[in-house]
Amino acid sequence: MQTKLFQLESPNGTIRGKLVDCGSSSSWVLMACGHNGFYHFGMFPTIQESLAASGISSVAFNYTHCGISDDGDYFDDLESYKANSRRLEVEDLTFMAQKMMSGEWISPPAQVFLFGHSMGGFSAAFASRQIQKSGIALSGIILLNSLRTLNTRTPEIMEEWQKNGVYFRPNMRTRQELPQGPEFLAETLASDTTWNMQPLIENMEIPCFVAHAVDDEAVPFEHGRTIFSWVYKNNLKNAFLPVPQAGHTLNTTHPMKRDSEELQFFCRQVVDWIEKI
Repeated sequence: MQTKLFQLESPNGTIRGKLVDCGSSSSWVLMACGHNGFYHFGMFPTIQESLAASGISSVAFNYTHCGISDDGDYFDDLESYKANSRRLEVEDLTFMAQKMMSGEWISPPAQVFLFGHSMGGFSAAFASRQIQKSGIALSGIILLNSLRTLNTRTPEIMEEWQKNGVYFRPNMRTRQELPQGPEFLAETLASDTTWNMQPLIENMEIPCFVAHAVDDEAVPFEHGRTIFSWVYKNNLKNAFLPVPQAGHTLNTTHPMKRDSEELQFFCRQVVDWIEKI
């Protein structure tokens, strides 16, 4: 097994991340972090370790416009953060999938799975379409505590956002006011048309594993249950996993202070699902 940090230059900017390579015959998981996440956020390294323990390789990375300009965990590039959007995240995920399959970076995997947490699940779902259009066959997608829609803001917030072109959302961990920019606003306003997840999921044919924490305080459980209701008939390998007594990060924090039974339960179920595909 080989573990290394990497830095790649993409059309949208610099991508940093962590690669865990379990060998040329292994399956690979391309991991998409959530809004305000990053490749080494909280539970992500533990998920990579759990996958590797079962011989599954993985890549976790920072989006080009995540607002973190190094390998740290503080948002030090707020202009980049403000410019971030689901469009850019889909492009970054597609770039990473193409890089993985090019043979220039790693041996082209026989199986590639997408994994998305929270907003990353939303972006990963849209990226799955673009990746497959580019000629890459995906073996499946894993959605953990994923949003079912971008339309989650209150009318008051939307009014302020449209009036000012930016909405400052407090981040409790860093104590920063993080700017949500105009392209993200436009995508939110298009949540019933261009950025409507429902028809995309309803037409998804690849195996889909949907997991959602029952007590998720950030993205309510109904999001996951609804997503699975859209996709469950499409493939006999589709699965839904409620995670009882767990919150949005499966009872972990950043920095990671301790593992959790809920995270390990999720990891075991994901590994078992991947091995059966």
